[in-house]
Amino acid sequence: MTIFWSHPNIEAVLAYFGDSQYTVKIDRLCTGEIRYLCWHKSNSILAKPNLILRNGKIRESQNGESVEYTFLCDDRVFTVEYIASKLKGGTAYYFIEVMDKDQKKSTWKMEHMSIPKYLR
Repeated sequence: MTIFWSHPNIEAVLAYFGDSQYTVKIDRLCTGEIRYLCWHKSNSILAKPNLILRNGKIRESQNGESVEYTFLCDDRVFTVEYIASKLKGGTAYYFIEVMDKDQKKSTWKMEHMSIPKYLR
């Protein structure tokens, strides 16, 4: 296993999700730091991530129905929003929005994924 999954500095996995192109993991380190890790689907999640963002911020809605994670990277802002399903057993979604310095936005819709058993 890699240091990105089983390292003693990882306190908790906060989110694990993806789509047909990417797999994303957000975790909290023992220092309290929030970290974003992203792999292209063509790469193993045991390999080094294609993108690592650090020092994220968390904002949770008062009713607990959504959580927003924000990360800064050079001149871009990465925002991940988790929206819980209002139906029991319904699908929860994650939306990633990347905004550049010109405020141009790109958005991806992703679904929650179960962490593989060999990584638990």
